[in-house]
Amino acid sequence: MPKSLLPLLAGALMVYCVTPASSGTIKDYRELILDGHQLKWGAPVLGAGAVVTYALADKAMTFVGARNCKSIAPVDGVLAANRVDEKAFQAELAAALAGWQAVADISFRPADPVSADIIIGAEVEPLGRAFTNVVYDEASSGSGPRRLRQSVICLNPAERWKVGFDGNLSTYDLRYTLMHEIGHAIGLDHPAGRNAVMDFAYRERFRVLQPGDIAGVTAIYGQPKPAAELPVIASDEKAPGTIAR
Repeated sequence: MPKSLLPLLAGALMVYCVTPASSGTIKDYRELILDGHQLKWGAPVLGAGAVVTYALADKAMTFVGARNCKSIAPVDGVLAANRVDEKAFQAELAAALAGWQAVADISFRPADPVSADIIIGAEVEPLGRAFTNVVYDEASSGSGPRRLRQSVICLNPAERWKVGFDGNLSTYDLRYTLMHEIGHAIGLDHPAGRNAVMDFAYRERFRVLQPGDIAGVTAIYGQPKPAAELPVIASDEKAPGTIAR
């Protein structure tokens, strides 16, 4: 299966083709293109919304053929090593998901790790800072986007992590990193411009999605539904597959 190499400030970056869209420019955002195909969840039509499930790995998991995140483990060790409380991590993950959900017609629901669309864990073999691996449906045809089948996000347990900005750029904020990697997991690449959460560089300038991020995700999934129709992403309850102490 084709996979994508998508590091967050982790060495050389892969350059992808860009599909221009009327709602943004190349400097605003860049859609993820693999093998000449744009990728998205839900119906393979630009502007069509999607419901995406997610989970934290609850045991060691291996993904045969993956280019990134080949093997992941629960994030327990990452949190313990960085003195991040489990509830605080859940709140940061919920905020990262809610950020994307609030600006486009894409919603997130918890699921079991075995069946979840997006799985989050810690790298078994530490590399870089954070990566996302995506798999899409190769059987689909036509000129439209290809349907995503699975995205795996992995954090490097050997690196330092924190909650919030403090000016120390050698220790990454979990919410910002998760929001960035979720962007990859739903079909966005690093833009040419620098004023976006999807920028490849970590700089602690903002913790919310920027105009380019929003233009990119709405080009793929359309405008958001009214707030009353959106599912609540709980930050005080354990999602399936979360940390068990």
